[in-house]
Amino acid sequence: MRPATALGCRFRMKPLASSPLLGLFRDFSQGYAALFAFGFVLPFLYMAMSFIPMGIMERVGTSRNASTLVMLIAIAAVVTITYTLLEIVRAQVLERMGTVIDQKLTRLCFDAFNREKRGPGGTPAQALADLQTVRRFLCGPSLSALVDAFWSPLFVIVMFAISPAFGVLILALLAFSGAASVATHYLAAGHLKAAQRMEAEANEFGLAVSRNAEALRVMGMLPWLTERWYNLHSEGVGWRVAAQARAARIGLLPRIVQNGQMIIVYGLGGFLFLQGDIHIGVLFVVLMMMMRAQGPLQHIITNWSAIQSFWLAAKRLDGLLRGIDGRTKHLSLPAPSGPLVVSRLVGGPPETEKPIVNDVSFTLQPGRILGIVGPSGAGKSCLSRLVVGIWKARRGQIVFGEQDLSHWNQDELGRHIGYVPQDVEFLPGTVAENIARFDPDATSQKILAAVELAGIHDIVRLLPQGYATRLGPGGHTLSGGQRQRLALARAVYGLPRLVVLDEPNSNLDAAAEQVLGRSMQALRDAGAAVIVVSHRISLLGYCDDILVLNEGAVQAIGAREQIFARLPRLKNPAPTMPPVLNLEAARAS
Repeated sequence: MRPATALGCRFRMKPLASSPLLGLFRDFSQGYAALFAFGFVLPFLYMAMSFIPMGIMERVGTSRNASTLVMLIAIAAVVTITYTLLEIVRAQVLERMGTVIDQKLTRLCFDAFNREKRGPGGTPAQALADLQTVRRFLCGPSLSALVDAFWSPLFVIVMFAISPAFGVLILALLAFSGAASVATHYLAAGHLKAAQRMEAEANEFGLAVSRNAEALRVMGMLPWLTERWYNLHSEGVGWRVAAQARAARIGLLPRIVQNGQMIIVYGLGGFLFLQGDIHIGVLFVVLMMMMRAQGPLQHIITNWSAIQSFWLAAKRLDGLLRGIDGRTKHLSLPAPSGPLVVSRLVGGPPETEKPIVNDVSFTLQPGRILGIVGPSGAGKSCLSRLVVGIWKARRGQIVFGEQDLSHWNQDELGRHIGYVPQDVEFLPGTVAENIARFDPDATSQKILAAVELAGIHDIVRLLPQGYATRLGPGGHTLSGGQRQRLALARAVYGLPRLVVLDEPNSNLDAAAEQVLGRSMQALRDAGAAVIVVSHRISLLGYCDDILVLNEGAVQAIGAREQIFARLPRLKNPAPTMPPVLNLEAARAS
């Protein structure tokens, strides 16, 4: 592969031709064509401004006519104003197009990186930063500089028309600037990629610390974590400084040549003037045209990091959008009314090679409650994530309402599923909005029905503003038990057909656990299929069926009384005493 541009950005024609990102820009082809046309008009206006000083020197200097001077100044003013207005219009058009592109991409990319979890963009924070990088480039001066660079050959042609010597000079300077740009890209691109990677890692680490700052401060971890974050941040800054240092070393000679080009032009022009090949006033025209022809390339060299960042961000966003195009388009299916059938299910977290759940099969009829129990690490939470579709099964089949889970549109399927995860988090918003899943069509009746079903009137009544109490960062702080009970109300909103509860009673006292049990029974009576994962044996009394997992495989499954008879420890667990710890030895170690 060879460098495709002065930046040395490498690409194959086939991937770009099928690029989803470029496909989105086709709607703006007319706007970019107009900007390209602006780029064609502006050089001629600049040329007109360049010839006016020569006209003043030749005509006014010889004729001493004031009216000629006034006319030339008036022409110069009109041309200058026109040139300036066209540049302003071009900048405003770019800004508006960038805003429209942002509106078109933001919703799409936000949805994509939350569905794909980790794509080419790495993290949601990186994807958002990539989106802003692309927008800034598409409505910024760097894009204008690239368009102007395309029309720079017009100035080269005029320079050749004035004198071949000036034409050769500007070609040599342009080639030198282009070579410096390519060298800057290849020698500093690696450092820039490392800087972006470390900066993204530092940002993610900082956000994780902020989310858990209270607990970390109590345990005295903040000084160590601050040092860890600072090291990541410093490493990113170090890579960026190294990239800029390399670029500065490469750009030193071009800067010297740029600052000395006036001397070069005057020297060459003086030599040609002595030979009688040019008029002395031509030097003003040559100098202005040379500056205009080199200006876009000099901007590209100076802002190489911004252009390179745009290219990398565009490639990551393009990969993210390819994931959207590659997803299967599902038909709308009717609400599920049949059983949940899991057959020979094998799966685990996407980032692990070894599956955690192995060959699990069971059938859950509507109006039944299935309890899943087993030791820690048996795969209970993994199984619940596979059942609701958070993780994709590697093998096996999950059929819900006579349709395979993979055949559903996830957004539509989610309206028929309620899920309470182990770690409950709420989004910034009111209690009512979180319970209603931020449904824009939510009604008070549906929210109150969910609260009634979850039995959390006592919690809402004690909140400062009731249903209007704000949750999330800066909002009201809930206890662990309150979070789980509110999460249950969110899960049962809309009376879903399948409700999966992963350790819903881990922070509940006995009274709250009884309320949870009654909510499960109410869901069963309403015809929903309920799955509950629990370490507490007390919750199994509300279950109709029990599945015992051990090392990811089914150890026992059947009706509750049947499993109790086979495994008496589930019904009457013998109390165990924890081992006595040697605290002094533990502190010493």
